[in-house]
Amino acid sequence: MNKVDANKKYGLIVIGAGITGLTSAVTWARFHDTKNEPVLLIEKEPKTGGFVTSYTREGFLFDTCQIMPNCNDMFELLGIEVDLRRYKGYYARIFLVNPETEETTQLNLHSGLDEFKKSLMQDYPENAEEIENFLDYSRAMYLELFNLKTEPSFFELLKTIFACPKIIKNGSKTFKDYFNQFGITNPEVIEIFDAFAAFSGLPGDRAASLMTLGAMNSLLDNAYRPTKGFVELAKQFEKRYKDLGGELVLNTQVEKIIVENGVVKGVQLENGDRISSDYVITTIDPKIAMKKLIDIETIKKLDAKYAEKLEQVRMSSSSINIALGLDDKIDLEKLGLDCGYNVITTGGESFSKLFDEYDKGIMAFTEKQFHVGVICPSLTTGGKQNITIRVVPVKLGDWEELRNNNKKEYDKKKEEVSRFFIDLVEKYLIPDLKKHIVVKDISTPATYARYSGSPTGSNYGMAPYTDNFGRTRLKMRTPIKNLFQPLFSHGIFGCMLGALQVNDMILEREILGGNARLKPEE
Repeated sequence: MNKVDANKKYGLIVIGAGITGLTSAVTWARFHDTKNEPVLLIEKEPKTGGFVTSYTREGFLFDTCQIMPNCNDMFELLGIEVDLRRYKGYYARIFLVNPETEETTQLNLHSGLDEFKKSLMQDYPENAEEIENFLDYSRAMYLELFNLKTEPSFFELLKTIFACPKIIKNGSKTFKDYFNQFGITNPEVIEIFDAFAAFSGLPGDRAASLMTLGAMNSLLDNAYRPTKGFVELAKQFEKRYKDLGGELVLNTQVEKIIVENGVVKGVQLENGDRISSDYVITTIDPKIAMKKLIDIETIKKLDAKYAEKLEQVRMSSSSINIALGLDDKIDLEKLGLDCGYNVITTGGESFSKLFDEYDKGIMAFTEKQFHVGVICPSLTTGGKQNITIRVVPVKLGDWEELRNNNKKEYDKKKEEVSRFFIDLVEKYLIPDLKKHIVVKDISTPATYARYSGSPTGSNYGMAPYTDNFGRTRLKMRTPIKNLFQPLFSHGIFGCMLGALQVNDMILEREILGGNARLKPEE
């Protein structure tokens, strides 16, 4: 569908066709009669998927997303069929670099929770008891998540005190504060667990403990890649949505969310068309949706506290991604790159210090202080050899200005930055890497700002700070009646879960029973 029927009344309009938007739209279509309660999904880009997609350069397939946990229960609920390949060896490897001697220690994180636990206890016997206590307690705390309600009643809140004692005690702590309770002293073990905080987009002294433990447990259970690239995941969502009778328009910009007397009434498109609906779900940057597509003064009049929280919301940092297509003369499998993630880091407080400087607007990566991710998707899913180098944290800074006004300087800056990180990867992980590069494609914060419309270039959603996550996050039910925003964390699992939760709210708990998670079958 390329044009919207402005005379048609929809049950739901979804703004943004990333994974959150696709899941929101598919869920509505799955639990409604779309002939009587039609649903419309609006996307400003020419394809769906948002940051979960793939693209090609000279025959190389590059993924913009790199790993996903077990979402099979949600796929089954929605009828999504996608061929996945599971990581079977190491979930991740950490290359811990001594910045003074440049000596490297390799730390391996085994896939599978039991194997991971067993290997750590064997490798670090002096902390075996503490490791076991930490993992067992963390697993029990993670399982308590299935007892939480998204919008609990007073009596459900009281019940939570007894059903989720570990979450009540530790849910507001940073991961570092939580972790330090267990008395683990070996610096290598500390580094291994800090990696899970980093996968949530923040260092351990900033990341919410619940976000980190959720990521750790779900990824250790099972980690996957779509065998045909992450674009296939978006395609299967889109196919399912259309099969259920959902309507989709691409290359279409929403200019305004229409609100009358505190109730959402639909949207106005860039061309002036006004489309009516009973409900609207917005999946774009919440500050753009609430302050640009509506009006912060409208929000303030309806709920001053919500408006204040909106102003305080912190979106994640941006990143630099360097996608490299390589020739077939390099043996990536022999180098052990057939695993979920490789991290090259100077360790210790390096990641935290990078964020300290990031807060000041400084990109502080040096040869003595760095933390870089390297992923090799082609060994898992086939195709021409390629790797992706991912760099976090990076601010938008002057990237956007250079991209828009001085392309020559923009390209020069991209090359300088990419050369630095390629040199690091060549030095510590892939010898002679530069000799084998056939294609190089660099994404900067300006790329993400243009693609998503985010004013900060954020490509990980809301940052999981302790005051920005869980019960302290910006509520998904907005002060405007029938308007919802399900963003609360990054990652495919979090995107899908938020979408299911808001649909559960609309349908008065028909889908999840009011639970914050889809409960496993007994």
